Amino acid sequence: MSRAAEEIAAVLLDTGAFLVRPEQPFRLTSGLLAPFYVNCRLILSRPEARAQAAAALAATVPQPGATVIAGGVTAGVPFATLVADRLALPMVYVRTQAKAHGTAARIEGGDVTGARVHLIEDLISTAGSILAFAQALRDAGAEVERVSVLFSRAGASAQRALEEAGLALTAICDLDSLLAVALGRGRIDEKGLGEVRAFLSDPEAWSARHGG
Repeated sequence: MSRAAEEIAAVLLDTGAFLVRPEQPFRLTSGLLAPFYVNCRLILSRPEARAQAAAALAATVPQPGATVIAGGVTAGVPFATLVADRLALPMVYVRTQAKAHGTAARIEGGDVTGARVHLIEDLISTAGSILAFAQALRDAGAEVERVSVLFSRAGASAQRALEEAGLALTAICDLDSLLAVALGRGRIDEKGLGEVRAFLSDPEAWSARHGG
């Protein structure tokens, strides 16, 4: 485990961003129930944690290299803003859909034609949102080859999808690192760890057993 992974795992734990609740599962965007949830947004209200997250993400952006930082609505926007500010680079954000009024823009903040854009997101699971944001930027004329996230629980299918789309992923902390730090700090017990592992081995079956 890298030092950066350990530090971000500690940030996630200290801010309460990592929740384990097998008895009251969380419903994911996929519709499945899960025994745990990671909410990186909680980092934003803690200045020290926010600074650590910003520094870790900024360190993944090649310099010289990227000419614009981008974030996806909504969770990626504050983290992209923090990184762009640290690196003194232009920043844009990408909507999930073009707005139906005004300029009808999907990308806000400026023209990205010909720009080398580094996409910043809070986390990745299925990669669906990241792929959509990257494609929107490419459709607008940007070159997008890299994406950085604070936390990843992307499986093999998500990794393949990113590779097929020509996107290189840098994840500062992954679930194995987070679980190791949580166990070492007594923030998760063996029973909770077992539930998380059971979900990861067969999400559909775990969800079904718990009413999903």
